[in-house]
Amino acid sequence: MNINPLFYRPTAEGIWSGRNDGSDADVQRFHQRIITIDLLTEDLPDLTDKKGIALIGFACDEGVRRNGGRTGAKEGPLQIRKACGSLPVHFNEDTILIDLGDIICDNREMDQAQLALSAMIKYVLKSGYRPLVIGGGHEVAYGHYKGIKEYSGLEAPIGIINFDAHFDMRRPNENGYNSGTGFLQIASDCQMEKKPFRYMPIGIQQNSNTKQLFDLAAALNVNYISAEQFMPLQQEEIFHKIKQFIDGSSAIYLTICMDVFSAAAAPGVSALAYNGLFPDPFFFHCLQTILSSGKVISSDIAECNPAYDINQSTAKLAAALVFKMITR
Repeated sequence: MNINPLFYRPTAEGIWSGRNDGSDADVQRFHQRIITIDLLTEDLPDLTDKKGIALIGFACDEGVRRNGGRTGAKEGPLQIRKACGSLPVHFNEDTILIDLGDIICDNREMDQAQLALSAMIKYVLKSGYRPLVIGGGHEVAYGHYKGIKEYSGLEAPIGIINFDAHFDMRRPNENGYNSGTGFLQIASDCQMEKKPFRYMPIGIQQNSNTKQLFDLAAALNVNYISAEQFMPLQQEEIFHKIKQFIDGSSAIYLTICMDVFSAAAAPGVSALAYNGLFPDPFFFHCLQTILSSGKVISSDIAECNPAYDINQSTAKLAAALVFKMITR
């Protein structure tokens, strides 16, 4: 892959470490199975008769800065990797797990970092791997979606499921596009291409979004699920909505913003939500339902901000999400 070294950094040696209970397959941990790849000098391992998952870091929070949020999420990929090191391996022997390093943004050129991510996503999908991106600000969404779209070439719409307290459909501010504009950018692209905009945010907080954003969501036929609705008592209706959305999509891009969770579970985020969702069995059952559809083509976890984390609880929650996505 031709990659611009100004926007790329391979994972440093020694980052992947953790508990070691032996080398037998049934006691292995993630750090014993993951293969780090330097895309400046190496190709992806061949996937003949195997499945592949590619972990990609998005070490960028320029969009958060432009959006007036708390910066620090660019360090998220490093801390998530560290939290994942000792996770037990429950995926099959025929699965190859690789770490492709980070897309970086050290010069505030967020748009170029998004393009670099888009190119990497397209390359990874074309090589037969399923991407899992860890970030980083939620500006990851626009670059990630573009990569999926350029790879797929599908006429039928790509559905986006976003666990998030925010719609992230703001108009650009004086600083330009940012972490809060990504899904409006995608909607605009869909309109230009005369394709439907299929977007389902889950966990929307009324006190975190203006009335204008709710009106825009209605105008764009966004079928959201609010944080207030997201409870076991509403399980049948929630799962019905999600299944309908998935059935009407050619593929699903799944994105999880860590600020969807309550501050008690995820204090280390760019925009704190005191009354967000809890990562309880109901949440993970919902996540499993989406993953089990067979339509999830690519995923990411955004807005893990170690600068504000407490006891690595947010990074550990992100690692639990990584574990679920990989071992589904």
